[in-house]
Amino acid sequence: MRTDPHVLHVRSSAGLYGAEHVILGLVPALQRLGIGSTLLCLDNQYLQQQPLHAKARALGLPAKRIECRGRFDLATIRALRSALAKQPDALLHVHDYKSALNAWVARGRGRVPIVATAHGQFSSTARLHLYHRLELSLMRRFERVCMVSAEMRPLLAAAGVRDGAIRLIENGIDTDRFSPDVAPFARAEFGIAEDAVVFGSAMRLTAQKNVSGLIDAFAQIAPEVAQAVLVIAGEGELRDAANARAAALGIADRVHLIGAREEMQRFYAMLDVFVLPSLYEGLPLALLEAMSMARRVVATRTGQVADVLDGLPTELVAAGDPAALAGAMRRALSNRPDTARLRERVQQRYSLATMADAYAGLYREVWRQHERAAA
Repeated sequence: MRTDPHVLHVRSSAGLYGAEHVILGLVPALQRLGIGSTLLCLDNQYLQQQPLHAKARALGLPAKRIECRGRFDLATIRALRSALAKQPDALLHVHDYKSALNAWVARGRGRVPIVATAHGQFSSTARLHLYHRLELSLMRRFERVCMVSAEMRPLLAAAGVRDGAIRLIENGIDTDRFSPDVAPFARAEFGIAEDAVVFGSAMRLTAQKNVSGLIDAFAQIAPEVAQAVLVIAGEGELRDAANARAAALGIADRVHLIGAREEMQRFYAMLDVFVLPSLYEGLPLALLEAMSMARRVVATRTGQVADVLDGLPTELVAAGDPAALAGAMRRALSNRPDTARLRERVQQRYSLATMADAYAGLYREVWRQHERAAA
């Protein structure tokens, strides 16, 4: 009997966001534990470049592009079946609805075990709602389903995923990379004064992340703190709307949308206060990264966030309330919490090593069951 599987991670990606960074960190961490992994990147037909595959290759990770011209493509099925044929000890780990569908069809009657991670079922459109319902339906057929937030359990149970198949495995980050010792970006690069009080957030500029609510909250405290500025790292469909909102509130010169950044650790190091204004979440990496950098934290109570921050000196408020968010930002300025405790929490519970250990144990559990069944 083979003692460990080779994990084929399957992901259809629209860019480099939280789930992508989880996978990019998980693959080498598993390798250090003796579990080989290969990343199979399903092409996104709407993108000229395939950023997840490009980033994986730049990091030296084993990765392969899989042709995919739509939700269901026979060429994709053939490519996945070819990958399975070349890897007889394969275990499939799927990370989204398209990957789940194609992997389920590709495994056929061979009964290759499948593990899925629900990174967050957030349906912002009717089409996405349909896709997520499909993904949930498929999860009933998989050997294990991992959730990044305990709040997902009722959703999975309602979809018919058996309780014994569900596991909570929280996201992890590289605490060596996200360290308080990192040199910050030069504030002058963004036209920010050295003595400015910098509030900041890292997000996709989408309705879920609530960029407009953050700008509204900042507008309430901007007149009170003349040197305060707001800096937001990230791209998304609401970039123009965010700029327009800041202009309408008369604070355009104090709100800086700096786009996507490679060296995010240097971004966090530039901040005085990190703000997570999301309306709904699973377990956001940006929060863990800011905590690991020992930043002061203001966050909304959504997903796994309250559990992550439980007992820590942070400001936690209800989601969707700009006035409450502004009040928390004010308090964060006046308080001087022991932010070293935030980093300690991440090191103890949300490191890459902790996450990889949990997944490695899960893979081995599934693989032992698979091998016994095949014997």
